[in-house]
Amino acid sequence: MTSRGRRRVGGSCGWTAVILVACAAVVHGQSPPVQLGARSGEVLTYSATWRLWNAGNAGISFQDVGPNRRVDFRAETTGIAAVLFPVHDHSESLYAPQAFCTLQVIKDTSEGRRKRHTAILYHPEQQKLVLDEQNLDRKPVVSKHEVKPIPGCVLDLFSALAYVRSLPLVVGEVYNFPVNEGGKTAEVRVTADLKERIVTPAGAFTAIRTEPTVFNQQIFQRAGKMWVWFSDDARHLPVKLQAKVSWGTITALLTKVQEK
Repeated sequence: MTSRGRRRVGGSCGWTAVILVACAAVVHGQSPPVQLGARSGEVLTYSATWRLWNAGNAGISFQDVGPNRRVDFRAETTGIAAVLFPVHDHSESLYAPQAFCTLQVIKDTSEGRRKRHTAILYHPEQQKLVLDEQNLDRKPVVSKHEVKPIPGCVLDLFSALAYVRSLPLVVGEVYNFPVNEGGKTAEVRVTADLKERIVTPAGAFTAIRTEPTVFNQQIFQRAGKMWVWFSDDARHLPVKLQAKVSWGTITALLTKVQEK
């Protein structure tokens, strides 16, 4: 179990959440990651299906900004999914790649009737975050400003995606880690449980399957299960993501990898 430097060897959620939850540990005092992981200028594109229908498209890009790194995420539903539940989401996460600490998150969320603009500033040295959010589906617009405690260095879901890609990901290892998306800090566990061949539009990969415990009433407040497959190489590309909830299973596959 990995928790602040220790490791044990052993044993509303739209399709956008499938991409969001490819996450892993951030731990002070742990040895530096040995894998290459995400690269600056990398752009990953995904397509998703729900009950055999095309459900949407998404893209994740990684770009260095001075000493820090930005993760840009965009997603939208398509076809019948867009009719039943239109989604147009955009999120930018800024983190310090050496310490793997999130510094800032800006999100524009449009999911069905729910529309939010969210800005979160993380201050790990002060053990706090500052949340400013506007509820845009209310007339007049409802705003809130909150200051909340954090245990120091934490990650949001997108910078956690970058971190897990930097880990060895050996089958049988279990990682515990703190994630905070502007509310309470959640302790999440990720288990690397098997290796298998995954075929995607971007190619065939030998991949490590991981299962993060994100349906924990703090990150996603509903029953469900999540799996993320990472390529078994130095880059650990997230090649397949799958969520199973009460209304069905959503699967996202990597369609394209670009480097700018």
